[in-house]
Amino acid sequence: MHQLTMLVQYPLDLAGIFAFALSGALLAVRKDFDFFGTAVLAEVTGVGGGLFRDLVLGVKPIAFTDLGYALSPLVAAALVFFSVTVQRHEMACEVLDAAALGLFSVTGTMKALGYGFGLLPAAALGVATAVGGGAFSSVLAREIPPVLRWDKDLYALPAVTGAGGAAALYALGTLTVATATWVAMSAFVLRVLALHYHWRTPRSLTWRRKHVAGLSPSAQPLMAQHASMLPQPPHTLQHTVRMRLPGPMARGRGQERDHTPSPRLPSEHTLQLRLPAHVRSSPRRTPSHEAQTGR
Repeated sequence: MHQLTMLVQYPLDLAGIFAFALSGALLAVRKDFDFFGTAVLAEVTGVGGGLFRDLVLGVKPIAFTDLGYALSPLVAAALVFFSVTVQRHEMACEVLDAAALGLFSVTGTMKALGYGFGLLPAAALGVATAVGGGAFSSVLAREIPPVLRWDKDLYALPAVTGAGGAAALYALGTLTVATATWVAMSAFVLRVLALHYHWRTPRSLTWRRKHVAGLSPSAQPLMAQHASMLPQPPHTLQHTVRMRLPGPMARGRGQERDHTPSPRLPSEHTLQLRLPAHVRSSPRRTPSHEAQTGR
């Protein structure tokens, strides 16, 4: 654990923060934020998950003690804001975000295990570290976080894979630099495959069937009964009803009469309504009609 922290965790953390900040800056550019807003969203996306992790662990957030953690998101924000090429290659930023997702899910879990957390709480904190920054930035941009949306490719499951794999290896006593790297790579590959094949989590089919068009389940049988009684579109006509309403022509009392000529106003208004009428698909045959046609 200590070997991983000293040798590779710091540069990998900077790379992961930079990748997360790229996605946050892209979201800010799509929302037409200015440079300050882009920088804020990049900072929140980059260091938000780690900040939440350190607050839960009860330690001083490293984002406020190391200058590299603060400068990395700013570099990403400037790169996205002033470079049209980076904005056009959104898929490349998604791949970098996937790499940071797998990395942070493992490092967040390992840091929680190092502070004495149990396996399940440590894995949950690793998932929060990986998805927390994106969730915070989406809330600031007034969007539903991707981790909660069904129409987005798998996002939480790769983080769960990385965090759960790291916790399982720790329980088996085989968590090393090499095994942690393989777990992070597995989460990264799962995220990339989800982006390529558009894998998504399923929704509740029961809820969707019961709430078609925003109706409650109790109202659906009644609406179906009324729909069956309505005329079909090919066999409907319209009747026009006209009503005449008196116009407001009376003057108020106590007002002086004006002898200047004024244009004549209508004394009544016409209200026209069109009501649907059900007609038969074929005319009714009468005895006289059959005698005339010979049928």
